[in-house]
Amino acid sequence: MQGECSSFSNIPNDNNLTVFYIRFRLASLQINELQDCHNEDELEGQLQCLPHDLDEVYDRIISGIKRHREDALTILQWLSFSARPLKLAEVAQVTGVVPDTDQGLRFKPSRVLADPRSVLMICSSLVIEIDG
Repeated sequence: MQGECSSFSNIPNDNNLTVFYIRFRLASLQINELQDCHNEDELEGQLQCLPHDLDEVYDRIISGIKRHREDALTILQWLSFSARPLKLAEVAQVTGVVPDTDQGLRFKPSRVLADPRSVLMICSSLVIEIDG
């Protein structure tokens, strides 16, 4: 069974749980940034400019999505408004839905991601795969 894809918008509405989640998520994303450091000088520099809150982290992530910005936006929109969690293979298909002046939207198979795991690379830490 393939895992499902989810954005982080499904946080339960419990204030204590939300605060815990936000702190954990911030620490997790900060660790991700530190893992990209390849030497001590780079690590020290990165420690000096780590984001202090989730908004700042997400701003960095989004500004880092350049080459596949359109695909990332499409993927995030589909995940945000989906009535159910989507399988990774399904999410890979949504990049094939393109605007069309005559039909509104149409499916263009050549735009589909060949490897469904590309979704995770394109959307960086904004999307995770979970086992259902």
